[in-house]
Amino acid sequence: MLRTLSLVLCVVAVSQQLDISKFSVPEAVEKGSDAELLCEHDGTEKETIVKWFWKPEGADEPTPIMIYQRALGAEKKIIIPRTEPLLNITLIEEDKHNLALWDLQPEHSGTFECKVEEEQDFQERRNSSDMVVYSIGDGPKLSFEGEEEVLVVCEAFGVAPQPDITISYDSTTFNTTVLEGPIDGLYNVSANATLNRQDIEGVEISCKLSFEDEVITSDVMAVADTYHSDGWLATSTAAPEDTADSTEVPAALGTEPTPDGAERTTAVWALAALATLLHLQL
Repeated sequence: MLRTLSLVLCVVAVSQQLDISKFSVPEAVEKGSDAELLCEHDGTEKETIVKWFWKPEGADEPTPIMIYQRALGAEKKIIIPRTEPLLNITLIEEDKHNLALWDLQPEHSGTFECKVEEEQDFQERRNSSDMVVYSIGDGPKLSFEGEEEVLVVCEAFGVAPQPDITISYDSTTFNTTVLEGPIDGLYNVSANATLNRQDIEGVEISCKLSFEDEVITSDVMAVADTYHSDGWLATSTAAPEDTADSTEVPAALGTEPTPDGAERTTAVWALAALATLLHLQL
């Protein structure tokens, strides 16, 4: 009885020995940024196998791709997946199993899993988490066209993952989204609404970009403007002055004599009259 109890306690002690003490994968990373994947365990390093797996979002293959392993004290090995674009991986510290992923692109979104196992004791621990690589592009843009019937356009370019975009004012919302892509993992998205000028005069209209994944946040996901027909029409119809065909003649090229010219003309006539008078007297 005592021997059986001793064995049970021994098994419990062994089962509690292996654990993942630190695990971290960022939920959202902006396109072109870097990320750190942390996985540290309480097991014996020489008897433990550590592996990292990656399953790309929307992948048809159900089996995750192994991107890192170290088995039973052997040298660490990073396995570069043959993906396009390339998943760039380096170790953060040589004595640990934490990975650095850099220059991340939307195609790198997916689930990352760390597996720690001790084959000798048949112990295994797994932790996994999703990471989304997003792009806001240059943010949503809002524009107005027309006079009585105003076309309101809300659009964004180079966005990921698949987005939604809406136009709203007061309690009215339009989300007739037109989606293009993905091209290199990025989408172009737009929405438009034709509104009566009188209904939106002096009213704030907003253009908002959103994602199904609520962990994506940015201060440039919405833009708003108050519509004023006079201001928009003045901006759209104003044209620069064109002076190329001006017929104005500069004063320097005028036909009126200058004061000095007038004095010279008077002197010439006086000399001519004097010469005539002297000729008659002779």
